[in-house]
Amino acid sequence: MAARHVVSRGSYRRKFDGRKIRRFCCRICKKSFSAMTGSPTWRQHKPAVNDPLAIGLCAGVSQRRLARQLNINQKTVARKLIFLGQQARRVHEVHLARRGPVLEAQFDDMESSVHSKMKPVSIPIAVEKNTREIIALGVAEMPAKGLLAARSRKKYGPRKDARPQERAAVLATLGRLAGADIIITSDKCPQYPALVSKIIPSARHIVVQGRRGCVVGQGELKRGGNDPLFSLNHTAAMLRANINRLVRRTWCTSKRQDRLKDHLDLYVWYHNHYLIRNPAKKNPVGPMPSIMIGSRGAGAARLAKCTLKGSS
Repeated sequence: MAARHVVSRGSYRRKFDGRKIRRFCCRICKKSFSAMTGSPTWRQHKPAVNDPLAIGLCAGVSQRRLARQLNINQKTVARKLIFLGQQARRVHEVHLARRGPVLEAQFDDMESSVHSKMKPVSIPIAVEKNTREIIALGVAEMPAKGLLAARSRKKYGPRKDARPQERAAVLATLGRLAGADIIITSDKCPQYPALVSKIIPSARHIVVQGRRGCVVGQGELKRGGNDPLFSLNHTAAMLRANINRLVRRTWCTSKRQDRLKDHLDLYVWYHNHYLIRNPAKKNPVGPMPSIMIGSRGAGAARLAKCTLKGSS
């Protein structure tokens, strides 16, 4: 039988939890593997801290404080953030492929900085109106403006404006999920109408007047009366409250733009699958979902591959 080409080759115990893991060997290719080969946490020394790190990074805790709480090195936290960001993007892509069409969405930009306030970045974001689910977001370099513009040009030189490309990428993701009569609401930014009509021609674009922010909600919530962009502004306020590097008047700052994107993508997973899960689906509180997907069965895929070789 084909299964005879794959034989058991003992087992080993993982260091971090003592769990017994079986090993196998293929008689054809002479390669050995285990049940965990090829899993997302394969060859990681401390996979047990992945979920606590993911939750802490999305709950306003800094990387330095998480390293102290979990008794790990700060470099481990920095490396884990890259891994968790990649894993969160995979989870989000799977989620978007399975969810239904978006009928009403809101679109706008947030602003933050990398390394210095003289290096601002824009964060275009698209949110579903009724559920406040984050559909897509990006990070784009932008020129400094206001009182810091001249100082920024003098110290760092001219900065390119990558906002049109990132806005187009976010709207393209929204367009993949757009329903037949999708309604997109945004403020009166002059670049939005042409971009929306180009990327999502079937959309009905509603433009509303932007208003000044109030003190609460990190300045993202608007003063007085009904806010037509409440879902997006409330989500932006949650981003600033739950991501330490986005908090206004904080001493935690992003050193690199790609690391800010990793952190934002990780928060998208936490926001969509935990924070707004109960209001959207109206189901009772369940266990905290894991950031890890496909952590089992990778060795089984290798086993199946070797079995197919033996049967041919």
